[in-house]
Amino acid sequence: MVANKIDKAPIALIMAGGSGTRFWPMSSKDLPKQYLPLTSSHSLIQETVQRLKPLCISDRIFIASEKSQFKLLKQQLPEIHNLILEPVAKNTAACLMLSVSTLLKQGFSTDSPLMVFPADHTIGNPPVFLTALQQALSFVQTREALLTFGIPPTSPHTGYGYIECAESVQHGICGVKRFTEKPTRPTAEGFLRAGNYFWNSGIFVWTLRSIVTAFESFLSASWNAIHNAKSESELVECFKQLPAQPIDTAVLEKSSKVFVLPVPHLEWNDLGSWKALYEFKAVHPQENVCLSGELKELESEGCLIKVRPDTQVALVGVKNLVVVQEGNRLLILDKEQDQKVKEISQQIER
Repeated sequence: MVANKIDKAPIALIMAGGSGTRFWPMSSKDLPKQYLPLTSSHSLIQETVQRLKPLCISDRIFIASEKSQFKLLKQQLPEIHNLILEPVAKNTAACLMLSVSTLLKQGFSTDSPLMVFPADHTIGNPPVFLTALQQALSFVQTREALLTFGIPPTSPHTGYGYIECAESVQHGICGVKRFTEKPTRPTAEGFLRAGNYFWNSGIFVWTLRSIVTAFESFLSASWNAIHNAKSESELVECFKQLPAQPIDTAVLEKSSKVFVLPVPHLEWNDLGSWKALYEFKAVHPQENVCLSGELKELESEGCLIKVRPDTQVALVGVKNLVVVQEGNRLLILDKEQDQKVKEISQQIER
């Protein structure tokens, strides 16, 4: 079945350009996090594509990534032919401008709804996910809207962005009062008590027309430079000049057309760190999780172990450790310091 680019069937765009350095030593420059099988026998990006197939035929699934990841994409997703390759990684605003420009130049209607997904998140409740997407698609096709999924917070997490909801507009979809990026713990605790704050999932739904209008309003010079580039070399030079901005701060925090759809029971996890993977895998808060290897434990709790299958690991009197072995690389980490993995990996891989 070939996609009709004039109709209003949804387009899915998966952003897969991240390096995933917080999962060193499993991840590396040559094998970023989204290509790792962290939650099943399939990689995170393969799982992301699979979730979308009930809504989108393959011809309407696009993947935006860096040129350096081309071989990985072809190996892991041979059925996906729509690859949008950035000449230089410049964060999500530039990625989305290039992707939208590509879609328009390929002949897609400005009325086409576009769903945007990170490549490396997990969702444990696919029926809820698909129902929420259908609701979001219906909403954005009736008005100028930039819609994001909001995740009800389960803890005062300081590594996520938060969205403060305004009044409900339609069937639980709310306006947005403000965004807060990575608050302090006391602030995050206050958000939980308030009850009208949600984690920003990074899942967006809008029409091509609505996002182009936003680009023209808030990123006009960058948008025009990308959209009017007449050659690959011109596009490369354009990207070199672009600031590296996330779409959240470049557009969403400035627009009055932003809405949030709170989605309870989605079982969403951004898997942003080893601690997040532990929380995803652990059934009980203090158990030790062994993903591979042979584990013996004594008076130890809250640890995550991933080593070679023939490696024996003994834990004695320790708590909240991450022990990960990959080839000749070994990580031993206090789980509460997991945000520093990126820093140490950059020192090692210089």
